[in-house]
Amino acid sequence: MICKSCNQESNAASRMCPYCGQYMGAEPEPAVTYDAASPELTDTRVHLYKQTPGNKRVLKKTRRKRLKRRRRKAKNTTYQGGMINWLKVAVIMMALVMALGIGGLIWLQVSPSGQLVLARMGRKASSDAYWALGTELLDQGYIARAIETYKKAEMLEPERKDLDEKLLLTAEAYEAANQMMDAEAVYERIYTQLAPEKPEAYRLAINIMLDQDRVFPAVNLMKLAHEKTGDEGFFNQRSQLVPQPPKASLAAGKHMYSKDISFISSQDYDIYYTTGEGLLPETGTKYTGPIRITEGTYNFRAVCVSSELVSDEMSVRYTITLPTPMAPKANMQPKTYERQFKVSLRIVDEEDKDVTLYYTLDGTKPDLDSPRYVGDPILIPPGKSLLRAIAVNRYGKISSEMILEYKVNQPFKFFFGRRPKEDQFAGMTLMKTTREAFIAQYGEPQSEKPIENEAVPGPATQAIYPWGEARFTQSEDGVVVYHVSTNLASMKGPRKTSIGMTMKEVTDKFTDKGQPPNDRGDRGIYYDMKEGYANYKIASDDPNTGTLQYVYVGSADASTTILTYDIVDGKVAGITMRYLNYRQSMVEL
Repeated sequence: MICKSCNQESNAASRMCPYCGQYMGAEPEPAVTYDAASPELTDTRVHLYKQTPGNKRVLKKTRRKRLKRRRRKAKNTTYQGGMINWLKVAVIMMALVMALGIGGLIWLQVSPSGQLVLARMGRKASSDAYWALGTELLDQGYIARAIETYKKAEMLEPERKDLDEKLLLTAEAYEAANQMMDAEAVYERIYTQLAPEKPEAYRLAINIMLDQDRVFPAVNLMKLAHEKTGDEGFFNQRSQLVPQPPKASLAAGKHMYSKDISFISSQDYDIYYTTGEGLLPETGTKYTGPIRITEGTYNFRAVCVSSELVSDEMSVRYTITLPTPMAPKANMQPKTYERQFKVSLRIVDEEDKDVTLYYTLDGTKPDLDSPRYVGDPILIPPGKSLLRAIAVNRYGKISSEMILEYKVNQPFKFFFGRRPKEDQFAGMTLMKTTREAFIAQYGEPQSEKPIENEAVPGPATQAIYPWGEARFTQSEDGVVVYHVSTNLASMKGPRKTSIGMTMKEVTDKFTDKGQPPNDRGDRGIYYDMKEGYANYKIASDDPNTGTLQYVYVGSADASTTILTYDIVDGKVAGITMRYLNYRQSMVEL
């Protein structure tokens, strides 16, 4: 069908033109054509158009009818072209509804306002929406619901970057519900785990503690907050609550001579101090008075204590140096002399009267147990001798050592062991005399038993006699004696010493450097790194009772021989001589 408005052809069943939207109606009447060349008309009604006198009226009448019909068609066409297309309207409305629905869903899922609506409905929403809803509920006074909403918001996004700021809202809700322990726990989580560098959680937790009169934990938290955040407000707040730290009467640093130091509390609080690493005041000592410090380095730490509040630590370091005296001097030059002479010692710094001199002649290093020099000149013995001396001041400081070597060209006695034939018991030689020869001279023992002895390499036996004992060991020469101990006066010891002799009679048989006893009564006789030594040690407070001992280490086989005299009331009560198969250590004293 051809549209009368736009002359476009469309489906014959269509009533509406798909191109212009006008009503098409019935097919138009076929056009009448007249061919001037042909007397015939193409239409079946051509006779109506012939210009004959008889049909003019007919043509006019036909034209009038045709005009009316066109007017009527035009009227119908106008009426039908204005009809509503309800299908189109329905489609458009459905499209609008779908667009509105999709837009609404997008708005709910994307926009913060939409997420908040979902959260209010209890539907799945973002963490931000639930944090906002919790604040909304808290503002409306629904505290319990706000707390639960905050918890749900945290569960939805537990690792968010601003969680510390959001948890402040949770703690605020706990405080509004008067659940202070829960609020404080949230603050603690923030300043220990999430944001230790931010001051808000510290400050709010401190406020809770102070409201509850928990001053001690509050000031400790103030100290931690100042250390972590650097906020001076915490330091100032804490300074108003805790005691002031103590002060020391002596400035820190290096000082000469011993000093007394005092600790002072400006608020008259108790003071506890320590020089160790312990926790104050728990491991400290309560200060009760001045403290004496002598030479050395001291690190004092102290605090003031008021009830359960403890001040900041005061730390002070002292280094005390005491003056050291100069080594003493002698009035005799070290050289060779033809006869015995005496030497006097003097203090170099004569202004310091509190100096004591100690010296030795036996060859050992002097110390506080050596003979004290009291001003009497020292007699230098025959032979070669070392005079060694030190000075000690009132602070116990020891000077460097003075060592002078003197030689006197006069006869002198040899060390023990230097005369092998004389330095043995009469009639025997240790490690040479056999058991048979010994028994032949001194008889059968009362008893005999095996013993363990580190002094000799082989098995050993102990033979008991009424006068003492003898010990035997296996050697290349057979079973020989290596140890003899006796209290029998008829048995002559080395260099014809015997029971009952005075100690001086014995010491006169051997080398003696002439060193006097020390303040206790002990006396050094001689000391030589290559030969051995001799000394006397008292056994009690009685200087006449003790042990006189000679040790010889100069033998070719690197052995040691020890000769001991038991002195009782100044006389020999027993003699013991024994052999060791090793060289005894000679550590210079």
